[in-house]
Amino acid sequence: MNKTFTKRLADGRTAHVVPFITAFGDVSYDAVDSDGRKIVSGWLQEAAERGVSPERRPDGCTHLIGGCPPLWFTGEEAAALAALGEEAKAAFDASEQGRQLAAWRHQLEVDRKTAAARTSILRSSEGEALVRQREGLKAAVQARLDADEDQRARAHDDEGGDPGSYYRVQQPQNDAAYEEALAALEAFDAAHPEIAAALREEREASLQRFLDTD
Repeated sequence: MNKTFTKRLADGRTAHVVPFITAFGDVSYDAVDSDGRKIVSGWLQEAAERGVSPERRPDGCTHLIGGCPPLWFTGEEAAALAALGEEAKAAFDASEQGRQLAAWRHQLEVDRKTAAARTSILRSSEGEALVRQREGLKAAVQARLDADEDQRARAHDDEGGDPGSYYRVQQPQNDAAYEEALAALEAFDAAHPEIAAALREEREASLQRFLDTD
Protein backbone atom coordinates (compact mmCIF):
# COMPACT_ATOMS: atom_id res chain seq x y z
CA MET A 1 0.00 0.00 0.00
CA ASN A 2 1.34 3.45 -0.94
CA LYS A 3 2.22 5.93 1.80
CA THR A 4 -0.01 8.92 2.56
CA PHE A 5 0.84 12.61 2.72
CA THR A 6 -1.40 14.73 4.96
CA LYS A 7 -2.08 18.45 4.76
CA ARG A 8 -4.27 20.70 6.88
CA LEU A 9 -6.56 22.81 4.67
CA ALA A 10 -7.79 26.35 5.23
CA ASP A 11 -11.36 25.13 5.81
CA GLY A 12 -10.24 22.94 8.71
CA ARG A 13 -10.30 19.62 6.87
CA THR A 14 -7.30 17.35 6.55
CA ALA A 15 -6.36 16.19 3.06
CA HIS A 16 -4.93 12.70 2.78
CA VAL A 17 -2.98 12.49 -0.48
CA VAL A 18 -1.94 9.10 -1.84
CA PRO A 19 0.04 8.48 -5.04
CA PHE A 20 -1.23 5.88 -7.48
CA ILE A 21 -0.03 4.58 -10.82
CA THR A 22 -2.24 5.00 -13.87
CA ALA A 23 -2.86 2.32 -16.49
CA PHE A 24 0.00 3.78 -18.55
CA GLY A 25 2.47 3.81 -15.67
CA ASP A 26 2.29 7.50 -14.80
CA VAL A 27 2.20 8.87 -11.25
CA SER A 28 -1.03 10.54 -10.20
CA TYR A 29 -2.55 11.41 -6.84
CA ASP A 30 -5.86 10.96 -5.02
CA ALA A 31 -6.76 13.37 -2.22
CA VAL A 32 -9.63 12.66 0.20
CA ASP A 33 -10.71 14.16 3.52
CA SER A 34 -10.81 12.29 6.81
CA ASP A 35 -14.29 10.97 5.98
CA GLY A 36 -13.09 9.52 2.69
CA ARG A 37 -14.77 12.17 0.55
CA LYS A 38 -12.88 13.02 -2.61
CA ILE A 39 -11.15 16.40 -2.72
CA VAL A 40 -9.20 16.18 -6.00
CA SER A 41 -7.53 13.61 -8.19
CA GLY A 42 -4.84 14.19 -10.78
CA TRP A 43 -1.23 14.99 -11.53
CA LEU A 44 1.03 17.15 -9.39
CA GLN A 45 1.99 20.13 -11.55
CA GLU A 46 3.98 23.31 -11.26
CA ALA A 47 1.77 26.36 -11.23
CA ALA A 48 3.92 28.02 -13.88
CA GLU A 49 3.43 25.07 -16.23
CA ARG A 50 -0.32 25.36 -15.75
CA GLY A 51 -0.10 29.04 -16.62
CA VAL A 52 -1.22 30.21 -13.17
CA SER A 53 0.23 33.65 -12.51
CA PRO A 54 1.91 34.30 -9.12
CA GLU A 55 -0.86 36.67 -7.97
CA ARG A 56 -3.44 33.89 -8.38
CA ARG A 57 -1.55 31.43 -6.18
CA PRO A 58 -1.90 31.08 -2.39
CA ASP A 59 1.06 32.50 -0.48
CA GLY A 60 4.14 30.27 -0.74
CA CYS A 61 2.49 27.74 -3.05
CA THR A 62 4.24 26.60 -6.18
CA HIS A 63 2.47 23.34 -7.15
CA LEU A 64 -1.08 22.09 -7.40
CA ILE A 65 -3.31 19.14 -8.17
CA GLY A 66 -5.97 20.49 -10.48
CA GLY A 67 -9.59 20.55 -9.38
CA CYS A 68 -12.46 22.87 -8.49
CA PRO A 69 -10.89 24.26 -6.46
CA PRO A 70 -7.33 22.92 -6.92
CA LEU A 71 -5.30 21.59 -4.02
CA TRP A 72 -2.21 23.74 -3.49
CA PHE A 73 1.23 22.84 -2.11
CA THR A 74 4.38 24.65 -1.17
CA GLY A 75 7.65 23.68 -2.81
CA GLU A 76 8.61 21.62 0.25
CA GLU A 77 5.26 19.82 0.29
CA ALA A 78 5.48 19.16 -3.44
CA ALA A 79 8.96 17.65 -2.98
CA ALA A 80 7.63 15.31 -0.29
CA LEU A 81 4.71 14.31 -2.53
CA ALA A 82 7.02 13.74 -5.48
CA ALA A 83 9.21 11.49 -3.33
CA LEU A 84 6.17 9.39 -2.41
CA GLY A 85 5.25 9.23 -6.09
CA GLU A 86 8.73 8.08 -7.05
CA GLU A 87 8.58 5.38 -4.39
CA ALA A 88 5.22 4.17 -5.68
CA LYS A 89 6.53 4.23 -9.26
CA ALA A 90 9.59 2.19 -8.34
CA ALA A 91 7.41 -0.42 -6.65
CA PHE A 92 5.10 -0.54 -9.67
CA ASP A 93 7.97 -0.88 -12.14
CA ALA A 94 9.29 -3.86 -10.17
CA SER A 95 5.89 -5.57 -10.13
CA GLU A 96 4.60 -8.05 -12.70
CA GLN A 97 2.17 -5.45 -14.01
CA GLY A 98 4.98 -2.93 -14.37
CA ARG A 99 7.16 -5.40 -16.24
CA GLN A 100 4.27 -6.22 -18.57
CA LEU A 101 3.73 -2.51 -19.26
CA ALA A 102 7.45 -2.04 -19.95
CA ALA A 103 7.40 -4.97 -22.37
CA TRP A 104 4.32 -3.55 -24.10
CA ARG A 105 5.97 -0.14 -24.47
CA HIS A 106 9.14 -1.75 -25.79
CA GLN A 107 7.14 -3.64 -28.39
CA LEU A 108 5.37 -0.43 -29.39
CA GLU A 109 8.75 1.20 -29.97
CA VAL A 110 9.99 -1.79 -31.97
CA ASP A 111 6.81 -1.69 -34.07
CA ARG A 112 7.21 2.06 -34.59
CA LYS A 113 10.78 1.69 -35.81
CA THR A 114 9.82 -1.26 -38.01
CA ALA A 115 6.97 0.71 -39.56
CA ALA A 116 9.28 3.69 -40.16
CA ALA A 117 11.87 1.46 -41.85
CA ARG A 118 9.15 -0.19 -43.93
CA THR A 119 7.79 3.16 -45.04
CA SER A 120 11.29 4.35 -45.92
CA ILE A 121 11.81 1.31 -48.15
CA LEU A 122 8.41 1.20 -49.85
CA ARG A 123 7.85 4.96 -50.29
CA SER A 124 11.21 5.79 -51.81
CA SER A 125 11.24 6.36 -55.58
CA GLU A 126 13.27 3.18 -56.09
CA GLY A 127 11.05 1.22 -53.73
CA GLU A 128 7.86 2.34 -55.47
CA ALA A 129 9.30 1.27 -58.83
CA LEU A 130 10.23 -2.15 -57.45
CA VAL A 131 6.79 -2.56 -55.87
CA ARG A 132 5.16 -1.84 -59.24
CA GLN A 133 7.47 -4.37 -60.89
CA ARG A 134 6.57 -7.00 -58.29
CA GLU A 135 2.87 -6.29 -58.65
CA GLY A 136 3.22 -6.94 -62.39
CA LEU A 137 4.93 -10.28 -61.77
CA LYS A 138 2.31 -11.22 -59.19
CA ALA A 139 -0.46 -10.30 -61.63
CA ALA A 140 1.17 -12.52 -64.28
CA VAL A 141 1.02 -15.50 -61.90
CA GLN A 142 -2.65 -14.86 -61.20
CA ALA A 143 -3.37 -14.41 -64.92
CA ARG A 144 -1.97 -17.89 -65.63
CA LEU A 145 -4.25 -19.39 -63.00
CA ASP A 146 -7.28 -17.49 -64.29
CA ALA A 147 -6.59 -18.54 -67.89
CA ASP A 148 -6.31 -22.19 -66.89
CA GLU A 149 -9.55 -22.02 -64.91
CA ASP A 150 -11.34 -20.45 -67.87
CA GLN A 151 -10.02 -23.04 -70.33
CA ARG A 152 -10.94 -25.90 -68.01
CA ALA A 153 -14.48 -24.57 -67.65
CA ARG A 154 -14.88 -24.23 -71.42
CA ALA A 155 -13.47 -27.73 -71.94
CA HIS A 156 -16.25 -29.15 -69.79
CA ASP A 157 -18.95 -27.09 -71.45
CA ASP A 158 -21.83 -29.28 -72.68
CA GLU A 159 -21.80 -27.54 -76.04
CA GLY A 160 -18.50 -27.90 -77.87
CA GLY A 161 -16.30 -28.74 -74.89
CA ASP A 162 -13.36 -31.07 -75.33
CA PRO A 163 -12.00 -32.24 -71.93
CA GLY A 164 -9.59 -34.68 -73.54
CA SER A 165 -7.86 -31.98 -75.54
CA TYR A 166 -7.63 -29.74 -72.48
CA TYR A 167 -5.99 -32.37 -70.27
CA ARG A 168 -3.64 -33.62 -73.02
CA VAL A 169 -2.50 -30.25 -74.41
CA GLN A 170 -3.74 -27.12 -72.65
CA GLN A 171 -3.29 -28.10 -69.02
CA PRO A 172 0.41 -29.10 -69.39
CA GLN A 173 1.06 -25.85 -71.26
CA ASN A 174 -0.79 -23.85 -68.61
CA ASP A 175 1.14 -25.56 -65.83
CA ALA A 176 4.44 -24.72 -67.53
CA ALA A 177 3.38 -21.10 -68.02
CA TYR A 178 2.33 -20.86 -64.37
CA GLU A 179 5.62 -22.33 -63.15
CA GLU A 180 7.53 -19.88 -65.34
CA ALA A 181 5.59 -16.89 -63.99
CA LEU A 182 5.97 -18.11 -60.42
CA ALA A 183 9.71 -18.62 -60.90
CA ALA A 184 10.01 -15.02 -62.14
CA LEU A 185 8.24 -13.75 -59.01
CA GLU A 186 10.40 -15.89 -56.73
CA ALA A 187 13.54 -14.69 -58.50
CA PHE A 188 12.47 -11.08 -57.96
CA ASP A 189 11.91 -11.73 -54.23
CA ALA A 190 15.30 -13.40 -53.97
CA ALA A 191 16.95 -10.41 -55.65
CA HIS A 192 15.01 -7.84 -53.56
CA PRO A 193 14.35 -9.46 -50.15
CA GLU A 194 13.87 -6.05 -48.50
CA ILE A 195 10.86 -5.31 -50.73
CA ALA A 196 9.26 -8.71 -50.15
CA ALA A 197 9.83 -8.44 -46.38
CA ALA A 198 8.47 -4.88 -46.20
CA LEU A 199 5.33 -5.84 -48.13
CA ARG A 200 4.81 -8.88 -45.93
CA GLU A 201 5.21 -6.80 -42.77
CA GLU A 202 2.78 -4.21 -44.15
CA ARG A 203 0.15 -6.90 -44.78
CA GLU A 204 0.65 -8.34 -41.29
CA ALA A 205 0.43 -4.89 -39.69
CA SER A 206 -2.75 -4.13 -41.64
CA LEU A 207 -4.29 -7.43 -40.54
CA GLN A 208 -3.34 -6.78 -36.92
CA ARG A 209 -4.93 -3.31 -37.04
CA PHE A 210 -8.12 -4.88 -38.40
CA LEU A 211 -8.15 -7.52 -35.66
CA ASP A 212 -7.49 -4.91 -32.97
CA THR A 213 -10.49 -2.82 -34.08
CA ASP A 214 -12.86 -5.71 -34.84
